[in-house]
Amino acid sequence: MKSHPTGLLRALVMLGAISLIPSTSNADELRLESATLPAPLWEGGKVNVVIEASGVEPIGDGRLLLIAHDKNPALYVVDAATGRIMGAPLTSPRFPSLNGGGPKWEGMAKGADGNYYLIGAHNGKTDQERATKSVLIRFRLKDGDPPAIDDASIVRWDIARSLEAVLKAEGLPTEEVAKRKVEGLAVREQIAAGGQARRELLIGLRAPTDKVRVFAADISTSPSSDAELELKPAFAFVAEPREGVTSELTSLEYVPALGGFLVVTASEDEANAFHGNTLYFVPDGETARARKVATFEVAMKAEGLAVLGVENDAQRTAVKLLITYDNDPHATKIPSRFQTATLIRESR
Repeated sequence: MKSHPTGLLRALVMLGAISLIPSTSNADELRLESATLPAPLWEGGKVNVVIEASGVEPIGDGRLLLIAHDKNPALYVVDAATGRIMGAPLTSPRFPSLNGGGPKWEGMAKGADGNYYLIGAHNGKTDQERATKSVLIRFRLKDGDPPAIDDASIVRWDIARSLEAVLKAEGLPTEEVAKRKVEGLAVREQIAAGGQARRELLIGLRAPTDKVRVFAADISTSPSSDAELELKPAFAFVAEPREGVTSELTSLEYVPALGGFLVVTASEDEANAFHGNTLYFVPDGETARARKVATFEVAMKAEGLAVLGVENDAQRTAVKLLITYDNDPHATKIPSRFQTATLIRESR
């Protein structure tokens, strides 16, 4: 990765920026290694202190990244090697507006067919505020340089009513259901019994905060625009707190080479201070068991997760991950950053 000014590097090292602490119980199965130093986003020769990087996916071969900012509907193209923001933000007349504070992007995913998915927070203190953030869209990028959104490809789906219904079905009290907040999004593509392709959207909740909850919607038939998707429980588990602070889901990714989900939780107290992040692995078919892989980055808040590449053989699988840190710069003055790390699984 291209180096940045020495003073900034020194400051990041002082923050303990590349510490990755494995879970001792699972270190022989899964481990994180080869982490790069978290780097900021650059714009006009200066560190960008505005973007809150809440979601990320690669463009093409991964030399460019597509980053969502949770304070603006537009998306940013970033050079993965330098962190430099490339050109003007990407938007579309068919994207939601900022009216009422929406959509507050909180998750991004990418399918094997090249479709991107974006989801809003689906939270709010009033029905009107929640409606502006209850956004779920699918879109494609046009071929060519620079990247651009294909307006005709945009499809919008609805999960608001189904999300409320599945939480009520769990027996949660009304006040807890009202606190719902989406913050994770992933695509799982599998061959089902009978040889048919099955594609699901996985929706992860940051709140209610008593446990990590993930729900699935079958989109194998490519629902038409404005269709209401039906959510069903996929998996749930209780995440370990960090320094006495509740850990909450912030990102979600499905990795076919591992046969399961990677889940990132972050811990943030009422004073907007961070207490570290945890990476979990949830194997397919295990609805209540998550394996803790590592804890990392005490001083920042991880919110975006993407897979950049996979190397696989009979004894070893190496998954190159990209992690983005939102860090709430509007409040903390800590700019968003990103880093890569390699997740290793070795056969016993």
